[in-house]
Amino acid sequence: MVTHYIVTNREVTSRRSSSYISVNENEYMRKDGDEEARHNLRYGTVSFDPAKAKKLKDFNIQILPEVPEDTLEKYADDKDVNKAKFPSTQVFDELYQSGIKAAKGKGGEFVQEDILVFVHGFKSDLETAMQTLSELHKRYVEPETSTIKHLVLFTWPAKKKMLKYRSDAYDAMQSGFALARSMASLREFFKKKFVEEKKPMCNQKIHLLCHSMGNRVLENMIKGICDIGMEINSTFSEIVLVGADIDYYALERPNPLYRLIDFGERVHVYYHNKDQALGVSELTKNAFNRLGRWGAKNSVNLPDDIYQCDVTAIEDDKGLLHEVVHHWYYTNSTTVVEDITAVFKGEGSIFSR
Repeated sequence: MVTHYIVTNREVTSRRSSSYISVNENEYMRKDGDEEARHNLRYGTVSFDPAKAKKLKDFNIQILPEVPEDTLEKYADDKDVNKAKFPSTQVFDELYQSGIKAAKGKGGEFVQEDILVFVHGFKSDLETAMQTLSELHKRYVEPETSTIKHLVLFTWPAKKKMLKYRSDAYDAMQSGFALARSMASLREFFKKKFVEEKKPMCNQKIHLLCHSMGNRVLENMIKGICDIGMEINSTFSEIVLVGADIDYYALERPNPLYRLIDFGERVHVYYHNKDQALGVSELTKNAFNRLGRWGAKNSVNLPDDIYQCDVTAIEDDKGLLHEVVHHWYYTNSTTVVEDITAVFKGEGSIFSR
């Protein structure tokens, strides 16, 4: 069994029904995503056997209980509240302690154990999101050459229905604003830990990988952070966008993603000219070409340290669905997986131009 982390704005309720699964002693999470995105974020863990996990029942999702109402009221009134028991703090601190332990290593030798934050795309109900988490573990955690040891899945209420595209697009936007709050909580955690308590840095890296409409979540996360006036710094080391279902000028000024490079050290944009999922998006849903199909409209207008990676020529995106659609190469193509793994280690991409 392995255990990774989950952050979600899917519905979690005390109400029990066939559309929900149990996620702790008293609460249940909606499975189908047929809901509106919520602003409230929940944190927890997901445990599973990578060799056997295929269906939702094979994943043990445990959502941490919410903070008592009276504590939240004190916090909202700017009263002194110990946030150690906040679910977000519990998850952040667990990852920090794990990083510190690895940093000491065996015999005092530093061991790299990086964190990968992943944001999925549209047409992903809860079961699909869990299956993707399992694939990420197999591709990016299990290989000995990878420095990734922990996964943090941000799962938002997408639906497993192509006809619900516009509904998913709206939920992606709202979910971005919710994720901005999580970023604010992380920044507050860092300030408390490293500035006030003067704890040592663990020197592990945090990377970000966004797929498909997950890039729209990212876009609105940045907009939300800018709207609340939060100071921007390099939270992430490597930021990777794959099959991005956003306009191909999204990285240019004055769009929110122009600030993306301020959140990390480098940005890599992977795109595939024959991505049929984005082809449908262009023809039926959106007025502009998609970044994940054509790359940036004008690379001259991009900030430094943004690299475009054209993977159209890959030949190992196998399987009936993949050979036709070319949208999930970040887990299905060994060539792309190995390239992204190298990028996470600070190396250059073989696809970069």
